[in-house]
Amino acid sequence: MLGLRLPSVYLEETVDTSKEPIRRPVTITIGVLAVVLMASLAHASWNALAKYIDDASLAFAWINLTVAVAGVAFVAVVGLPNSAALPFLLVSFAIHIAYNVFLLNSYRFGDLSQVYPLARGLAPILVTLGAFLFAGEHLSAGEIVGIIIIAGALASIAQFRASKALWLSIATGVAIGAYSLIDGLGVRHSHSPFAYAGLLFLLEGGTLGLGISWMRLRQQRPIITTKLPLGIVAGLLSYLAYAAVLWAQQRAPLGVVSALRETSVIFAALMGGYLLKEGLGRRRVVAALVVCIGVAILVLT
Repeated sequence: MLGLRLPSVYLEETVDTSKEPIRRPVTITIGVLAVVLMASLAHASWNALAKYIDDASLAFAWINLTVAVAGVAFVAVVGLPNSAALPFLLVSFAIHIAYNVFLLNSYRFGDLSQVYPLARGLAPILVTLGAFLFAGEHLSAGEIVGIIIIAGALASIAQFRASKALWLSIATGVAIGAYSLIDGLGVRHSHSPFAYAGLLFLLEGGTLGLGISWMRLRQQRPIITTKLPLGIVAGLLSYLAYAAVLWAQQRAPLGVVSALRETSVIFAALMGGYLLKEGLGRRRVVAALVVCIGVAILVLT
């Protein structure tokens, strides 16, 4: 498969624990690029559905219950991840809980086209720095420029003053950067990204889905409404989007995958503007073009 080689970036594979790790160069292939972009569309779509459902806690209850069921199915088929991946997975599980709480409340106070860009725009910078410090990934100057351009353009799409939505979006972005880095490291210790994603979402979805449902029942609020099918679709998209990203993180540098993944902000801006009627200003259109430039620099460097 056609690949663009990234110098000085390596993954380590240990086939036999008695031997030295095998170091192989990482390449960005057309296949990896396509999978990450499709995951970006799926991710923006489930966030748009979550925002479209006017009851935020109901949306997150069914999204998480759905991913928990999907997690059970994948674990049953591909098994549990390797034991070496479990410490990463458990830390990620805790961060994902915080991420869901921040994101749910962000959508209560802000629009999709405001919250999503700022939260996602922070992630590439944080993941790139973390991958440099903890995974030994040394990117070229051109790749770093591309990541900074993407992150800056994405963050510029959000237009709001200091508010609850602003601080919740920043907190969401920090959580995204943290779990993206940890999962990127953890999945490289797993025999399958679907095993890793399956157990992660079983824990996360089960905890949040059952927890939110229990609170709603205590408050005598329904957990089954006409919006139920949308919540299930959003949950399936959420699982598939993240499993695809984990697959890509086994095959490409974490900072590059994170930056490419954040092109989902373009899809979210369009969905917010045209489907949710949030408006699509000139700044958001310009930012979308700048993101495309950043992606081209990142992939072609």
